[in-house]
Amino acid sequence: MRKIDKIELNFGKPESGWLPTEFKYAEFELNFDASDVPKIPTDLLCECLISTLKGIESKMYWFLEPGYYMFELIPNGKKIELLISNSNVLNEKRKGIYKISGDFESIILPLFRSLKKFDTLEFKDNDWEKINEIELNKLTELIKERKNCLQHRV
Repeated sequence: MRKIDKIELNFGKPESGWLPTEFKYAEFELNFDASDVPKIPTDLLCECLISTLKGIESKMYWFLEPGYYMFELIPNGKKIELLISNSNVLNEKRKGIYKISGDFESIILPLFRSLKKFDTLEFKDNDWEKINEIELNKLTELIKERKNCLQHRV
């Protein structure tokens, strides 16, 4: 029986505005330290997931100073594509590096769970800001609604 590939997004303990980040899917793996400048990527991911759940194409950046990784979520009915690209310089053209096709359970839920787990970590305010509580609560409600809809369809 084939092992089902799952997205894994793991965050280390932030320090001085840098967040150790590990992203894994099947044989693909990214390890990087994301910067909280100019915007906080954990907040961007939360906002991106909210938009995707509302059926809106969205993207977020993991800032590396000077370059970045970009995660682009494209909802299409029940399917969702996650496109990962990068650039070594902010104004340079991006290069696509990986594409994952899935659905709510395989794309959205693992990313949401990673944010919720990160939100429980203890760290100093000057190391990293907590995820915007209002946005995280909004995302949590949307996740609950979607789960309820899926359970009632079964």
